[in-house]
Amino acid sequence: MLIQRGALRDLWSRTGDTARPPTVPRSADREFWDGLDGPARTTLLAEADRSRDEEWPGLRLSDWSAFARTGDRAAYERSLFLRDRRTRLAVLAAAIDPTESRLLEAADGLWLTCEQGAWCWPAHDDVFARGLRVPDGQHPFVDLGAGEEAALVAWSVLLIGDGLERVAPGLCERLTAQVRERVLEPFLARAWHWEGTEDRVHNWAPWIHGNLLVAAMAFAEPDLRERVLARCVDGLDRYLAQLPADGAIDEGFGYWWQGAGRAFDALALLDPLTGGAIVASIRGGALRGVGELARFPQRMRLGPGWFASFADAEARADDGTPWHVLFRAAELCAQPETATFALAERGERPLCGLDDGVHAGLGRMLAELSDVRSGALSGAGRQPGAVAVREDVLLPSIGVGIRERSGVTVVVKSGHNDENHNHNDLGSFSVAVDGIPLLPDLGRATYRAETFSDRRYELWNMRSDWHSAPWPRGRVQLPGRRWRADAEAVDDGWRLDLTSAYPGGERWIRTVRLTGNGLIVRDEGDAIADPTTRIVVVCAGVPRRTGGGVLVPGRHGSRGLLLTFDDADAEFETVDVDDPYLHRSWGARVTRMLFAPASGTMWEMRGEAR
Repeated sequence: MLIQRGALRDLWSRTGDTARPPTVPRSADREFWDGLDGPARTTLLAEADRSRDEEWPGLRLSDWSAFARTGDRAAYERSLFLRDRRTRLAVLAAAIDPTESRLLEAADGLWLTCEQGAWCWPAHDDVFARGLRVPDGQHPFVDLGAGEEAALVAWSVLLIGDGLERVAPGLCERLTAQVRERVLEPFLARAWHWEGTEDRVHNWAPWIHGNLLVAAMAFAEPDLRERVLARCVDGLDRYLAQLPADGAIDEGFGYWWQGAGRAFDALALLDPLTGGAIVASIRGGALRGVGELARFPQRMRLGPGWFASFADAEARADDGTPWHVLFRAAELCAQPETATFALAERGERPLCGLDDGVHAGLGRMLAELSDVRSGALSGAGRQPGAVAVREDVLLPSIGVGIRERSGVTVVVKSGHNDENHNHNDLGSFSVAVDGIPLLPDLGRATYRAETFSDRRYELWNMRSDWHSAPWPRGRVQLPGRRWRADAEAVDDGWRLDLTSAYPGGERWIRTVRLTGNGLIVRDEGDAIADPTTRIVVVCAGVPRRTGGGVLVPGRHGSRGLLLTFDDADAEFETVDVDDPYLHRSWGARVTRMLFAPASGTMWEMRGEAR
């Protein structure tokens, strides 16, 4: 485990002071806001002004209830996220330039939040299970959305509360009541599924707990604040104690920012309340295991902006990825190499939180602005190419191995099929050439009702037959912890035992090795030459047959990959990609190659970068 259960909780009980105010650059701190660098100031004011003459995005009941009717969650979330973006930019603009008109713009956004039917996102609310198609204001559901709204309101009042009282007396009191009634009191009133158990949690816990910390600091009277903070600290402790000692995140790179990264946000928020005891413990005490967590994103790197994808993670870092979160985590853990990596990937990207997603709310934007203000994010040699490719990786806790030779990077996946955001991907491999994935794990598509239901594995990108994995005797993998594959490191690669990965329990051994300029995949087992067996290899784009095999074309300037193989029939199935998440990483089409070995109990495929 990453830390011992109780390590953070006990440290908090000894050193935590709930009476200390959070460290926030309030608008009255003119030295901070007037000293903000020109580009950041100009960008924030311009983005805030861009929408001031437009109507505020509305939230429609039909969009809310669409999740129950059609499974769609995107329309409601799109409107909500756009409105939250406008609100947080209005708040920052009012902090920079606290004129009456800017403060009124921020007040409008916060008032609309007060009037919102529910702060919970519809995909998570329990009203549909109770036969309702409208939010139930008497029984608020505390989820990611409720936490995000509570934090947005809290940071806003901490930043510009005095100004809001000047232009809209009573608004801060209304916001205080809303946060208590919708979030803090319901949070304490029951046990929530996302808080997990003593043997399983996922990324919701640190995300929500971190947001509730600032909400309690901003709005709760002493007794309520103390109880909320104690429960949130215990939840963070439970989350960190269940992570493996190697710092791996089974949800993948993309979820690091909304799980582990959120935990780091929370630790940074709590540290001043402990007089620096949390940072001291991370750097040389009971919390020192947290340092492995900060190394995970760099370990997943394939090339600038590209990362190993598995589960629901995406391979291509989103433009809104808040790289300063990793930078701050590295600073917290005293890891200069990781900090340099984060700054290199950040490069010349704009400030976080300018998009309409949930990568970065107002709290993360403030943290980045503080680092911009201090100059911590500036410096030479910050280009992505300046960071060396990470060393070979084997993370036993999640069964992920990564190796690179001569510009060819291979990722293998073992473990079990009951991971958070699981895909049935045991024994699969993916390949990047010159840092660009050519044989990918496709990752997630747009989330719908089916994504987190008993129909999850009807979705094609979740199934084992759309991963570069065996398809023995026409049997696909099934979800559940009983289905597993064990990985063992061997010279220049791994040996994967897939005997327990499929129904039937037949022996199947896959060996993946890197060569001087490519790789070799060897499969051994009695089902190899069965007429219903296929060996699946997924590629981005459309491969073409050549006299010597199959050529997978290069992408984004990379070399291609020539596949040669033992005697086998090969069929290609190409799918047009219209999902925005899949399209962003893989382009307009993806193909699965289905190899049917002609005979024998062993079959081998070779890949060479060309």
